[in-house]
Order: sequence, then structure tokens, then C-alpha cells
Amino acid sequence: MPREISGHAAVRNHARRLGCSTSDILLDKSYHFAAMKGLSDTHKRGRPDIVHFALMEALSTPLFLMNELRVYVYAINDKIIAIADNLRIPKSYARFEGLMVSLFRNRMIKSDEGAVLMELSDGTFEELLDSIGAEKVIGLSSSGVRSTAEKVAGFVRNTENCAFVVGAFPSGRFAQRIAEHLGPVYSIADSGLESHVVIARLIYECEKILLEKGVDHEGDKQSSEVGA
Repeated sequence: MPREISGHAAVRNHARRLGCSTSDILLDKSYHFAAMKGLSDTHKRGRPDIVHFALMEALSTPLFLMNELRVYVYAINDKIIAIADNLRIPKSYARFEGLMVSLFRNRMIKSDEGAVLMELSDGTFEELLDSIGAEKVIGLSSSGVRSTAEKVAGFVRNTENCAFVVGAFPSGRFAQRIAEHLGPVYSIADSGLESHVVIARLIYECEKILLEKGVDHEGDKQSSEVGA
């Protein structure tokens, strides 16, 4: 919850109903619409459910389970969430919400064995790209050049470390500070698609390409499930 609106009546009332402090809830437009009017980029904020759907889609794919996909969430105010290999997040949104609150409070989620499953750090979008060594950075947006998921995924054929950037906000375009680091930006449909649909189509096409290249998809690593 942004500090500048934590004292708003809508936020306080919601926290009271949940029996927790205002710092222990996520900004959610469904509950905090009135309070959000004073925030910048209001139209792009307050939808953590979009991130939840996007992560469930990405982390349940064979590509991720093959350890051929790394997943990161870049959040407003330069916060980066790194996702461990073979992680499964809660399908229940209530549990996911509790997990995210815990992550922002403690900056790390660990398994019972002590392995780091999710980690929150400070950093700009540019620093994230540098840290993962992205050789090619491709944006997905309804305002991009019209193409297909198959053609966009084709970049992985000749690029060892390719980064695909999908917006997880309800409306609007990439901020300028993000857009300036994107290479080509593509649209894979004639109309706007929800984030998790874009992710599903893109990952499926990447899987087909990697299987053609002979990537071992059997694997022997077990998944780790994280809960709130």
C-alpha cells in the first residue's frame, strides 16, 4: 500500500475488516478506488490479480518446468521480484495476496529447507536487464507492430538469452523509461489480449522451437510450492 494514501478512509476501513494494518494489504482498485485518485498512473495500478494470473500461466508451463524459462516481475517504484526455478504459486488469490504481503515485508520467501523461492530487491528495469544478461529484449503490446506469436518466438532460435516483456497492467502503454529499453515491440493479435493469454501463446511457440532444437524436457527436478 503506498504510504501517501494509507490514511485514506477506504484503505483504513478495508484493513479494519481484514483485521490487519494498512501496510499489510495490497493496493487493489476493487477496494481502494476512491483512495487511488491521488496516485500517479492510477489507470495502471491496483490490479495484483493480473500478476497472479500471469504467474500462474508462466509457472505451470513445460518450458518453465524444463528450466528453460526465467520469470521476473518488475513492479512500480523500481522493485524486482525474482522467481526460483520450478516454483508453484498458490492458485487461491487470497493465499497469493498473503504471499505478496509477506514478500514485501520480509523481502524473501524461503522453503522449509531454506531454499530461496522468491526474492524482492531494489533496481531499475535497466538494471534487471543487465543482471540477466539479456541479448535481445522484445516487448509485447497492442500498439506494437502486428505479427504472430510464432514469428515473435522465433527470436529464440538464434538468441541464447532472449527477454520477452509483457505488461501486467489493466490499461495504458509501457512507460517511456521502460519502452526505451525495448527492442522491437510486437502485437500478436488484431485486438488487445489479456496478459496471461499473450504469455500462454508466446511460451507455447517457444516450447515448440526448443523441442525442435533437442532440449531435454524430461528433467529430474521437483517443483517447490510456496504458500502464504
